[in-house]
Amino acid sequence: MIKLSVIIPTYNRADVLAMTLDSLGKQTVRKDSFEVIIVDDGSNSQQINAIKKNIHDRQFSTRFFRQKHKGPAAARNLGIRKALGEIVLIINDDTVPTRDLISRHLVFHHKHPQENYGLLGLVTWHPDIEVTPFMQWLENGGPYFSFNSIKGRTANWIQFWTCNISLKKRFLLSCGTFDESFPDAAWEDTELGYRLSLSGLILRFDRRALGYHYHPTTIVSIKNKMVANGRSLHIIKRKIPNQFWPPLAKYPRILFILDRLFFLAFFARLTTIFPNFFNRCKKCSWLNNLVLLHYRIEGFWKDNTN
Repeated sequence: MIKLSVIIPTYNRADVLAMTLDSLGKQTVRKDSFEVIIVDDGSNSQQINAIKKNIHDRQFSTRFFRQKHKGPAAARNLGIRKALGEIVLIINDDTVPTRDLISRHLVFHHKHPQENYGLLGLVTWHPDIEVTPFMQWLENGGPYFSFNSIKGRTANWIQFWTCNISLKKRFLLSCGTFDESFPDAAWEDTELGYRLSLSGLILRFDRRALGYHYHPTTIVSIKNKMVANGRSLHIIKRKIPNQFWPPLAKYPRILFILDRLFFLAFFARLTTIFPNFFNRCKKCSWLNNLVLLHYRIEGFWKDNTN
């Protein structure tokens, strides 16, 4: 009997998805206790063929759905609607689970059958990739993960991160799923976490429910993600107007002027000329923040000129 549905949105990432599926096949729980739902968000035909090949003859139940490119929020919603399990575990296509990841989520929900209880698992860099000083900063003080900000065993709605999180399907459907007006993987999970908290969400944190992030990242490659972050920031500002948001959301015109006045684009350009230096610089957190702020401002300003 399927108890848990693993929902994985994906977009042109068949290679790393295959690694994630391989690890799901090595879970310690019975293969018939969970299913995997892959929702493709408009990948090209070559990627689609690779995904279909990857899911062929898996020992666990795997279902594949496709949609036009709408973003991960819409892809997750489709997966939630199709899920057969009472529990949905949402991960990313590059979240490679450890062997007992599903087991820890299942045990938690068995101990906490209340509909409003959810579990957040830990995600950190995959041990098989080189973790540069820039990547270390992203995880500890930068805009990635921030699991070190969680004190104790309870997380709050701001820490509702969908790289490794499980909830009861009925609770999600009754309270509202992801807001599909978010076009990117940026702030859409935070906005849902806020709405769920209004309905009584209790979110526990388990460091041993571990997934590995297989996504080598550089100060250059992170640009698109930070632009998307800025693009979606003004959406969540409207959705949750009474919360304290980063200054970018509160003072866009001032920061736009500062961006030009202090030549933040110049620093961003330097990172493209000397990427190895900046990726391996151990004392460049201040510069990293400036460059990523520039990218956020770029994304915010494109879609918000008011």
